[in-house]
Amino acid sequence: MGFSRLNQPDIGDPDLSPAESPSDDGDDFLIKSQIAVHDRTQLEAVFDYPLLPAEQFSGRDLQYEVEAYFYFPRQMGITAHSYPKERFYADLRPLIRLREPRLAFKLLAGLTSPGVRSPVSIIRQYISACRESAATGPERVVIDEARIFGCSFASYFLRRADRRTKRLKRAYRQQYFGREGGQPSTFDESLGRIAEVLDKSYHMLRHWRQLYHESGQAVSEKTAALHQEIRFVDEYCTYRFRDGLARLIKALGELDEDIAGASLKKFNRRLAAYARLEHWYAERAGFMWVDRQSSQDLVETYVHRRGALKRRVWRVLYLNIRVKPLFAFQQQLGAMIAAGIAAVWAVAAEVIIRSRTSVSGGALFKSFGDSTFIIVMIAFVLAYVLKDRIKELGRSYFKLGIFAKIPDNSESIWYATGEGHRWKIGSISEFTKFLNPERLPAKVRALRRAADPDGLESEDFPVDVIRYRKVIKLHPMILRRLPYPIRAVHDILRLNVQAFLSRLDDPHHESDILDADGRVIDMKLPKVYHLDIVLKYSKITPKILPQKDKSSVYDHIRLVMNKEGLHRVERLA
Repeated sequence: MGFSRLNQPDIGDPDLSPAESPSDDGDDFLIKSQIAVHDRTQLEAVFDYPLLPAEQFSGRDLQYEVEAYFYFPRQMGITAHSYPKERFYADLRPLIRLREPRLAFKLLAGLTSPGVRSPVSIIRQYISACRESAATGPERVVIDEARIFGCSFASYFLRRADRRTKRLKRAYRQQYFGREGGQPSTFDESLGRIAEVLDKSYHMLRHWRQLYHESGQAVSEKTAALHQEIRFVDEYCTYRFRDGLARLIKALGELDEDIAGASLKKFNRRLAAYARLEHWYAERAGFMWVDRQSSQDLVETYVHRRGALKRRVWRVLYLNIRVKPLFAFQQQLGAMIAAGIAAVWAVAAEVIIRSRTSVSGGALFKSFGDSTFIIVMIAFVLAYVLKDRIKELGRSYFKLGIFAKIPDNSESIWYATGEGHRWKIGSISEFTKFLNPERLPAKVRALRRAADPDGLESEDFPVDVIRYRKVIKLHPMILRRLPYPIRAVHDILRLNVQAFLSRLDDPHHESDILDADGRVIDMKLPKVYHLDIVLKYSKITPKILPQKDKSSVYDHIRLVMNKEGLHRVERLA
């Protein structure tokens, strides 16, 4: 089934390994989502649109829908007039990419048999061909292989380390405190599985660093850019491996060595040895290393460089979004028709007025004088006013009527290959409108009422609710041409909430509070607001089935915020 993960890490960062949801083992063909606070002014939502297996719906498009209903507190003053949809889209920042391929240990370490594709083997073959002056493919393809290694390595190490650390903590509680049920496993077994992930990941790094050494032995015009790219990937992976070590050391530091015994002490020494080894390698390779003693300038440079490395490595999976041809014309078609009707009325009114006033060669003006002139002028003004009203009313009619199904935004999704090809892999359509809460679907209204069981806030419900709908169509057969299996398309949305904060009260106010002993104490009381969002995720099956089927899952989250920005995300249902 579909699910939402509510956690504090920056889940839009592809490097991070968010907390697992209990629904991870459910239906892999529904949208999976993660919701988190990115920073004080930005909410981040991540959606995964899975690609079905080749044998299922082969050659057919997949269609997914995401709907979000925003219940703004009345204190924010969010209405269709104060917050038009154009402003909403300006505050919404999208980023879409392919999910990183999950490559096994042997593929990432280059320990594959001939004919089996892996990033390390492809790069090694390219370097060998350049040395022998043999024919080679485009260098861009090999650079993309290096970046694929960086993405897959970070995912391999961090995800496995996080999951096995959680299992270790569960085994620790089961073995030493008799807590929690589930599949039993001993603490030492779980520790051994973490050690296996750690050793394999370091083994991959060693092979990659050896590849960097090989590419630098005889740098030529053909391999100079590749050599530099391998170094960038090495530096990026070094930082990610260091992050994983830090997570492990912190997580295991929460366990009692006296209770866990010698195995935990031995493993902690092992982690410390890896940290020293990485520090030595960073100094030798010229990579940055920061700690509490580092200067502010050095820390700033380190953070900036890490961000640049991340964007460079993950760019291989980014997708390009382009507005569909003729979409701007389709979007304005209703307004153009309304303007045309208004123009026809204006011309017809002018012709009628002029024909009436020119009877008998202008005798009408001579007989009535100035009063007739005033009447004619009023007629022209009324005709002009009616023309504008016809245009505005017509625009609203066509926008809500026969042209209501035209999206606010309609874009196509493209992927650029290393060979220079551009593949259209799908499309995105977005719709936004303000709705009366009573006109929302019954399921949405039921979830909202469940958040206020005693009806305390029923009179504070917003006058209007923003309904945002996104329709994604994917062509999975095109993506299957890629050399590595792609499991899903990764859609990241960041919503800037700054526009919602201006009318809110100060985040704290002082108040006299009476304690249980009858004493009066001064306290600073927090002032927070709740912005509820009901989410609906849908998968629409292809039309080859007897009837079009729509499988949907609902979620209800709450943003806790004050005038300073977002504080946390809570899952209500």
